[in-house]
Amino acid sequence: MDLKFSKVTRKGRSRSSRLSRPEVYNALHIDAHSSHKVFDDFSADPEQWVAIVTGAGDKAFCAGNDLKWQAAGGKRGWTRAASPA
Repeated sequence: MDLKFSKVTRKGRSRSSRLSRPEVYNALHIDAHSSHKVFDDFSADPEQWVAIVTGAGDKAFCAGNDLKWQAAGGKRGWTRAASPA
C-alpha cells in the first residue's frame, strides 16, 4: 500500500493515520485519497477498535478536495459509477 501522503501508526487497539500534505493544508488529491485503504484495513481487523485521523502541520486539519490540483488538470481517477461509497 502506498502511504506517501499519510503515516499510520498502531498502538494496541488503536490506529492513527496522519494526513501528510501540510503545504496544501492536507487537501486530498487522487494519490492522497487512495490512502482510504488504511481504513479498509482497519475495518477488516477485529483487534482494532479506534481510528484517529490527524493532519500534519499547524494550520489546518484537512482542507478537503485539492481544487487547485484538480483545476490544473488533475483527474479524480474514478467515475460516478465507480466512486467510493
